[in-house]
Amino acid sequence: MKRIFDYWTEFSIDFNIWRKYRKIARNAKEDLDKNNMRVDYLGRIYTVINMPEEVINNQELVQQGWVIQQLGPMNNVLLQIGLNDYAYPDIVKIPSSNSYLIVMYPEIDALNPWRMLLNIIALGLIGTIVYFIVGIFDRFDIIDKIVNLINRTNV
Repeated sequence: MKRIFDYWTEFSIDFNIWRKYRKIARNAKEDLDKNNMRVDYLGRIYTVINMPEEVINNQELVQQGWVIQQLGPMNNVLLQIGLNDYAYPDIVKIPSSNSYLIVMYPEIDALNPWRMLLNIIALGLIGTIVYFIVGIFDRFDIIDKIVNLINRTNV
């Protein structure tokens, strides 16, 4: 139950990180464009890395290692604009091509729509249960009976 209430604190922290990341990324659009990096509406930074022939002919593991080496210059650009500590790379091979799509975004788990929906439903259920319990206590005067019982034992 504690996780349900802690979620909203985590949500607010993640939302602030995302908002700042997005603002910095969108303001640094010119610096990113110079390095073949783009920014979308959500503030994700992405680029495509094309592999040379000598890398294409190797195994997939070698290709991925080469792509990871190519993240160095991108990391320097992110360091200049102040986002390297928050950028999490997602590397995906583009089907039927010799390229990889690199998308960088902050790691923010609490902004997941399903997680948000489940927490809203859970809070709604807890609120409904509390509402009915208070209604039962009020209808049967349980609180007054407990107070009277306590007063009789104190006399």
